[in-house]
Amino acid sequence: MKEADGIKFVGSFHFFNLGCSKNLVDAERVAGSLEQRGWRHEEDPALADLLVITTCAFISIAEEESVGEIIRVASGKEDWQKLVVLGCMVTREGEKLGDLFPEVDLFLPVDEMMRLPEMADSLAASGDRARECIGGVSGECLSHPGGRCLFTVPHLAYLKIAEGCSNHCSYCTIPGIRGELRSEQPDEMLSEARALAKAGVKELVLIAQDTSAYGYDSGSVDDLYRLAKEIGSVEGIEWIRLMYLHPAHLDAHRIADLISSGTILPYLDIPVQHVSDRILKDMGRGYQRKDLEDLFGVLRNLEHRVVLRTTVMAGFPGETEDEFNELLDFVEEQKFDHLGVFAFSPERGTPASRMQGTVDSDRVLGRIDEISTVQMDISHDRLIPLVGTTQRVIVDEYIDDDESPLPGVWGTGRYYGQAHDVDGVTFLSGRKSDRGKIIKVRITEAEAFDLFGEVE
Repeated sequence: MKEADGIKFVGSFHFFNLGCSKNLVDAERVAGSLEQRGWRHEEDPALADLLVITTCAFISIAEEESVGEIIRVASGKEDWQKLVVLGCMVTREGEKLGDLFPEVDLFLPVDEMMRLPEMADSLAASGDRARECIGGVSGECLSHPGGRCLFTVPHLAYLKIAEGCSNHCSYCTIPGIRGELRSEQPDEMLSEARALAKAGVKELVLIAQDTSAYGYDSGSVDDLYRLAKEIGSVEGIEWIRLMYLHPAHLDAHRIADLISSGTILPYLDIPVQHVSDRILKDMGRGYQRKDLEDLFGVLRNLEHRVVLRTTVMAGFPGETEDEFNELLDFVEEQKFDHLGVFAFSPERGTPASRMQGTVDSDRVLGRIDEISTVQMDISHDRLIPLVGTTQRVIVDEYIDDDESPLPGVWGTGRYYGQAHDVDGVTFLSGRKSDRGKIIKVRITEAEAFDLFGEVE
């Protein structure tokens, strides 16, 4: 329906979301603003007037995924449907995308994404394409008026407390795409947390490009800890999880206090990337192996069983066999509960892309495989002690009988040591329970990454 005689055009939209949870929050804010203007979220993309793709461009493989998704969606869209591409790849690649993808009706980069709601009516109502590609990185936080259209399970939401990053790690494209660190105001974050709790959210995951640097742009080094305490008092929020914590900006004792007081879950995502002092210096990470050992030493000595997730990189320029073995030894020594490993990618414009000492790709893949194999055993060993214990588990999804991994399993959930969409799950049997409810589950079996349990 076109706008006429004061009647506002109302259409439907469908989002295809790529990339990290920070990207997902951006998409949720855009979608929420669309809904405020009278648009409706459509689950079936074949029925949606507006098809929206949020892209990732952190590394080359992410860009390739984004390109593939654009081609896939564009090839299946009808003439009456409009296709919009948003986010990081648009910021990074700019106007050349218009020539590459003539099927796309509108391109908007990161700092222009919130313009979509105001443009959507005329875009969808017009028979002509409204081709546009606007670049640049904003110096302000993304505007997010009103609510969000959550694309997660309804009882979980991400709270993005800052935009951009000022670390300038030598391999990373984020500052060029997202700009320097800009922390959101604490009162706005507290208000958003309350609104999410009122909407039924029980688990809140605090995120940023560097969550532990929250407030650093205003000269404060303890804003994260104060904010976590304030959010911990919000009625309805039962679990608070911290992710993307840079080791150089993390106060182990302050974090330990938050865990001991029950303010946050005893689960921390702390990407270390490497442990060789030489490589860490070339990466620009701002810490040494000794700092990591001290940090994890404090966390491992807490009364609570702290679950640790990390990320490491293989094949950084000049990485020798000895340096790789140092990393492998550290992984075996620290026994992380969850670990992601990825290959160094020489991204255009980054200092690391110009460094000497390229590691052969087959050797890099071999190193990734070696770490992954070791970590699989570690993850399993970390889960085995849970068998026979009773854990509090939040119910996420129901499973159809024909998709159940074992007879009697009716759904999936997570105990505190499993973050949504990145870690394993707990398969549930016994008495059924509502989604979003936190229940007691007796753990009966542990696999490499997943648990099985019976509701008590």
